[in-house]
Amino acid sequence: MESEQTLEVLQYYRHDLMNHLQIVQGYLSIGKAEKAEAKLKESMDHYNEERKLMSLNAPMFILWLIRFNTTYMNLRITYQIHTDNIDLRRIDKQLVEQCQDVITSLVKATDDTELYDLTLELNEIKKSSQIKVSLFIDEGDRLKLNLDQMEQNKTVHVNEITSGILCEFSIPCKV
Repeated sequence: MESEQTLEVLQYYRHDLMNHLQIVQGYLSIGKAEKAEAKLKESMDHYNEERKLMSLNAPMFILWLIRFNTTYMNLRITYQIHTDNIDLRRIDKQLVEQCQDVITSLVKATDDTELYDLTLELNEIKKSSQIKVSLFIDEGDRLKLNLDQMEQNKTVHVNEITSGILCEFSIPCKV
């Protein structure tokens, strides 16, 4: 990673951490200890997910996910990693490329003036030795995705559900 990219990630980290701390400080200054405690728990949950992300041994994917919210101005992503201590180095590049394909289709369908919330879940399917990636777009009814284009990419399954759009794909991986 270039030094400029490293600095960018560190700046993002510092900014994000300061935001969390300022919110906690703000709640405490107005006597809202319960809200401060809830924000601290939310922050600790986030950093626990990040710990699981870091244990994937997939540097390209980790960097892509950490930089996501600063790369896309109208998309905000949260993630949940439902596996621990798995080595995804062999599928690292493929993981990023397939996620990027889904995001590229989403970007084409979004309104630049609106903010969209996404949730990425990564699950280990031990029975079939696969990694399953689910990307949920909240309030996806605001989007008009080109489902035909996405369906041409047979590796991504797109489902429109009542609260949004769910895009899923799996990658074989010896776990």
